Amino acid sequence: MNCFDCAIQDRSAQAVAVCTGCGAAVCLTHAHVTRRWLTTTMAINRTVSVQPPTRTLRCATCQAAHDAQAATTHATAG
Repeated sequence: MNCFDCAIQDRSAQAVAVCTGCGAAVCLTHAHVTRRWLTTTMAINRTVSVQPPTRTLRCATCQAAHDAQAATTHATAG
């Protein structure tokens, strides 16, 4: 399978991952890897992060949308 973003740019590169947002195949150049922390609730309703964090793989388009959403959320919260 080839990278969708490379195909749009009239290039060919082997895909190494699938975007969790849209399902497009992406190569190493176009894959954005971010950490996602899972949590568990302990005694007395204390939330604790689970180690190690999981990975989330996104294409450039989905990563840009995720970043824009995070920026809007942080701007309205402050």
